[in-house]
Amino acid sequence: MDIGYAVREILQNGRNPEWRRDRFIDHVLSRYFELTAGSRTPVVDRDWDTLIVLDACRYDLFKSALDDYPLPGRLYKRQSLQSGTPGFLAENFAGSEFHDTVYVTANPYVSTDLEASQFHAVDPVWDDGWDDDLQTVTPETMRERALAARDEYPNKRLIIHFVQPHIPFIGDVRLDGMDTWRVRERARGETETDPEQRVKNPFDQLRSGQRSKEEVWAAYRSNLERAMPAVETLLSELDGKSVVTSDHGNAFGEFAWPFPMRIYGHPIGVLIPPLVEVPWQIHENGNRRVIKSEPPAKIRSVSENTADRLDKLGYID
Repeated sequence: MDIGYAVREILQNGRNPEWRRDRFIDHVLSRYFELTAGSRTPVVDRDWDTLIVLDACRYDLFKSALDDYPLPGRLYKRQSLQSGTPGFLAENFAGSEFHDTVYVTANPYVSTDLEASQFHAVDPVWDDGWDDDLQTVTPETMRERALAARDEYPNKRLIIHFVQPHIPFIGDVRLDGMDTWRVRERARGETETDPEQRVKNPFDQLRSGQRSKEEVWAAYRSNLERAMPAVETLLSELDGKSVVTSDHGNAFGEFAWPFPMRIYGHPIGVLIPPLVEVPWQIHENGNRRVIKSEPPAKIRSVSENTADRLDKLGYID
């Protein structure tokens, strides 16, 4: 550890409760959960032909949405390996090759944290399928790109990574408020925004009492409902064994036991049930695909707006 850096950080930010909270989560909570986590199976080692990932979708939200938007198949509960997308990607994919798999992603982290050459192909929908008005990738765009990938790569496993129900909320119930992505500021050499002056996202607003749990939950569920028709289409159109799951959940003020601290959103390393209990909906449609592993087909270059896309989606370092 750089002692000088640590001292400067404490002198500069020590009176800021938000900073102290974040440091406690990073250095105490995440370390505790890392040491006490049991063994869990990576998603790549499970049996599926298509993996549909609904970003930040906790199990109970998904289960309740099935009452109004029933999907074919049977629902189970699975333990995710991490409580945030970067951790999910690192623990499931880092350092390995999956040349039998094509990753279709609306989440930019797939392109920043993994190498395209790890997969047979990566379709970065977040780059050229971006909706400038909504500042995200819509489920409808993801549906079309997933079906196109199925046609182009008929003998590959598919991972289809939606943004929803992660913020921004683009369903019938919408809430304003986005956060500034600190990594983006650092990468640009800019002075990081004072946390007290950031535009808070809905989960930060919930933590500060600006919004109620009922308000944020309604928008969260509405965001998932926006994606359900696209997911239903994929389950009916894609052959083989499809699974609908999530990379992590969202916390609404639940305690990080055994610590008396309430958690909001999805900080990495906090492996509490609301953040790691995710759906595992299995549906089998026709014959299984014959999966073949082949060298990477192509490595697509992407534009230089990755950080901006992450900023618009409200991600935080």
